[in-house]
Order: sequence, then C-alpha cells, then structure tokens
Amino acid sequence: MSLLYYLFIAVVLFIASALQSAIGFAFALLATPLLVFAGMPLTNTVALISTCSLLQSGFGLLKLREFVPWRLSLWATAVRVASLVVGIYLLKKLSTSGAAQIRLVLGCIICGMVFLQLLLRPEPKKSRHWLWGLLAFGGSGVFSGLSGMGGPPMVIWVMAHDWCNEKSRAFLFSVFVMAIPIQLGMLYLSFASSISRSLLLALIMTPIVYCGTALGLKIGARFSKEKLRFLVYATLLLIGLGAIMPSLLNQ
Repeated sequence: MSLLYYLFIAVVLFIASALQSAIGFAFALLATPLLVFAGMPLTNTVALISTCSLLQSGFGLLKLREFVPWRLSLWATAVRVASLVVGIYLLKKLSTSGAAQIRLVLGCIICGMVFLQLLLRPEPKKSRHWLWGLLAFGGSGVFSGLSGMGGPPMVIWVMAHDWCNEKSRAFLFSVFVMAIPIQLGMLYLSFASSISRSLLLALIMTPIVYCGTALGLKIGARFSKEKLRFLVYATLLLIGLGAIMPSLLNQ
C-alpha cells in the first residue's frame, strides 16, 4: 500500500477520535465507510476500528472515570457482548459479498442510524424501563459485530436520560472499554489470518488516536452538544447517501 493510503487512514482515525470524544459516538459511523471506500476489506476495517475505538474510549474514560455509573455499565456490557455473536455471524456472511453490496449495506446502516437519532428524541428522564435498555444494548452488539457501528442505539438510550454531558460520555466509554476486548477476541477466532495486520496497524496509530481524543475532549467541553451533533449528522448523511446512490443508479 502507498504512503498516501496510510496517511488517509491516519486522518480518518484522527477525525473519528475527535468526534467520538466530543459527543460520545460517531467513531465507527464515520471511519468504517471511509476506510471501506478506500479499499480496506470489511473484516479488516471492523478489526481496525474496534481496536482504535477501544484505545480512544480508554483515553476518554481515564479523564471521565468519576462520572461512570458502573453497575449500569456492567449490565449494558453483558447484553452487548451476548448479542455480538449475531453481529459477527452476519459479518461473515456480508464479507463474502461484492464491494457494491457491502457499500450499499453500510450506507443503509449509516442513514438508518442517523434518522433514528433524529426521529427518536424522547424527553429526558431519570430512568427508563429495563426493556428499553435490553433493546438498545442488544442492538448495539449486533451492529457492532456486523460493521463496528454499534454506538447509535446506546446513544439514543443515553439521550433519553437527564444526564450531564460528562456522565453520558463516561457511560459510553466504559461500555466500549469493557465490551470491545471480547469483540476483538471473537473477531480473531473468526478471521485470525486476515485481521492480524489491522490489529497491528491500530496499535501503530495509537498516537494519532490519542491526539484526536485530546482535541475532542476540549471541543466537547467548549461547544454545544446539539450543534456538534447537527454537524456530525449532516456529514454522516452525505457519506451514507454517497454509498447508497451508486447502487440505486445502476439498477
């Protein structure tokens, strides 16, 4: 691969790290389609994104650890891990498809996730029925295993609570930190020969992820969360539609 290819990966990971640390999600939603469009196989992309997301969430968690609701995080992690099996099974099926079909599926997932977060804007409350958590964390595990894009279902659930920005991000970071190592273990058992280089590349990119995280934490503390979300949603919709349109036009 050329130097330009690796430079592109570094830029994508930096921006994705900054976004996730600023608003609590969007790492995989941004990075996954861009890396797949650049030619990286889907399984390698999921492994790379998951590892970098783990590093990014770990950096963020260290800064916000005092805000973590640990009992709730453990329960969310258990549900997310249990549903990962389904997502990784679907990843195995999708990875054998053609590039056009993979892009179409990723585009549909991205647009669907954005529309869900725009449409589902429940009034924040102190607590919600446990069934909503089961649905959100289970869906997060499935989408995380399939595409690495498992953040939005949990974000919707978090937005339904009257939590401060720090607690919201700390909860998401804690679940990612506990669940992703198990996900990486499952990925390695399923695709060991094809993802080893991606895992190594993620470790090499650690300084990039750290710098993006540091910038995002400052942005998240200074700017309105709603304004940041609007910019992220607009960007993701453009990416998602860009992935979907070629397949629709060729029909």
